[in-house]
Order: sequence, then C-alpha cells, then structure tokens
Amino acid sequence: MSITRFVARAGLLALGLGWLPSAGGSIGSLGSPDRLLASPGCSDSPLASSGCSPAIPVVAAATPGSARAFTPVELATVGVDVAEGMPMVLLREPRSGRILPILVGVSEAQSILSVMLGLQMPRPMTHDLLASVIHGLGATVEEVLVHDLRGSTYVGTVRLRIEGEETLRDIDSRPSDALALAVRTDAPILVSEELLVEPPPFDLLVPEEGEQVVRIMGATVVAPTPTLRDRYQLPRRAGVVVVGVSGEAAEKGIRHGDLILEVNGQGLRQPMDFLEAARATGDEPVRVRYWRQGEEHEVELQPQALPGRGPRRAPAIRV
Repeated sequence: MSITRFVARAGLLALGLGWLPSAGGSIGSLGSPDRLLASPGCSDSPLASSGCSPAIPVVAAATPGSARAFTPVELATVGVDVAEGMPMVLLREPRSGRILPILVGVSEAQSILSVMLGLQMPRPMTHDLLASVIHGLGATVEEVLVHDLRGSTYVGTVRLRIEGEETLRDIDSRPSDALALAVRTDAPILVSEELLVEPPPFDLLVPEEGEQVVRIMGATVVAPTPTLRDRYQLPRRAGVVVVGVSGEAAEKGIRHGDLILEVNGQGLRQPMDFLEAARATGDEPVRVRYWRQGEEHEVELQPQALPGRGPRRAPAIRV
C-alpha cells in the first residue's frame, strides 16, 4: 500500500512552499498556527497530544552509558499527518526501507525544507544561527540521535565534538531541532534500533507535485519547474530534477541538474514516486536512469548502511 495520500489542493493542509519564507523574507501562514507550532521545550510526538510538559535543557558530559544499537537513517521528506494536520518528517533506513514518522512544528518544518530546497535566506534563521555559533566556538556536530520514546513523545540528542576536548558532549534536544541542525551540518542522523522494530502507522499527506522534495541515498529531487528546466536546459520529459547530491549518489556520478527519468524501469512523474520506488526495492540495488546534456545514463545505487562511526552508546543525560 502506498504511504502517501495526494490531494488536489495542497494549500489547505499539505506542507508546501507557501509555508516557507518568500524571496523577501516574509513567512506565509496556515490556519491555527498556535495549535501547529510545537511548544518550547517539548519533545516531538509520533501521536496526537493535547500538550507536553516543558523539558529542562541540559548539557551532559558524554560518559560511557548502556550499550544500544543505533541505525543511520536519512531524512527522506516532509509532509503533513492526515489525522492531525501537523507537519511530519519521514526518517528512512536505506537497507530495509523502514520509515519512522515524527511530528514536528511548523517553524521546524520550514527550517528543514529551506535547506532541502537549497533556499538562501536574506538573514540567518534560528537553526542557521545555532550552526554558526557551534562552528564559531570551535565545535562540530558529531551526530544527532533519536533515542527514546517517552509516552507519546520522541527524545533526541545533539552530540558535539569540542575542539581540545577528548570527551563528546551531549545536548538534550527535540528531534525536530536536531534534524534541522543535521541538515545544515551534514551530521549523521541515527535512530535507536528499538524505535525501528515497530514504527507507528501513519498516513502522510504530501504537497502537490510542484512543492514536493525527496531525498533518497544522497539525491535530493524536486519537480522540474519551468525555472529549473531553463536553468539546466532540460528537455520536456517527465522526471524529477536533482537539486542536491551527496553520499552514494555523488559517488556514482549524479550531479545537480540531472533529470532522473526512471527508477528500476519505472517512470517518475513526481518526487514522491522516487521514494515509493526505492522502498519497493528493499535491500536490492536501485537502478537510476537519468538525462544529462542530451545523453541518458544509468547507475545503481546500493541501499547500504549510511556513514557511521562505530558502536554507539546511549546518551548520558542528567537532569
């Protein structure tokens, strides 16, 4: 069964470019923003909840903790939960295709999408500022983790490497903020294997074709708008345009501006088709056929484990 549900008018509920800052920097609005915005200090929820208790931000030394298996994932896309009308991110484990859905606030969804779409803001947004502060203080984001489910809320951690210190630092975080930081710093995203054993069911409402953005195995794709067709001199053919590339996709030679035509022999009409085709492949190689400068090429992307740094331990969080 398809994980997505499409609607004729994305502007009513679906998360689209109308929520993102425009070229002039103003932010569009959606009905009932107070209800959709996550409360400060709350963890992100996989389920509907009437509210959450404020959490106390803590910084804890990264001392050895209990052993726990973590799995690298990729942030595949952003949509809206059908039942709640709240933004939802999908974290995808490439080898198995398992997906963990996490509800996030509107501002965090905007922040994540702005990076995935490669938008340049006239002034730094909150997560841009945070990334700059971390860099300016001589630290780097080692990785971000989604490691616990407490009641109906997920708990995350940003793990920092401080220049001159041997010990890593764990910063308590909502997963949404951690993810917004990860997409800006190219930090690995890891999820506790326990959370992937039985991920919650979900019904994702995706934007209309022109507002979808999907990242699979390092290739970030969007619909071929007239502007993108002109910029990359693309033919009038169905497919999706690569606007970001890293990891496996970059290693196999996929570039910005490539027009992906098929995945495993299946034609692509919109970005979400890319996600569906990759999930249907399971742990088999994904055959990608693309157009570049008048020629067609084909490569195989291996659904291998994403980059990791060895065994993980549970974050040492003290309150």
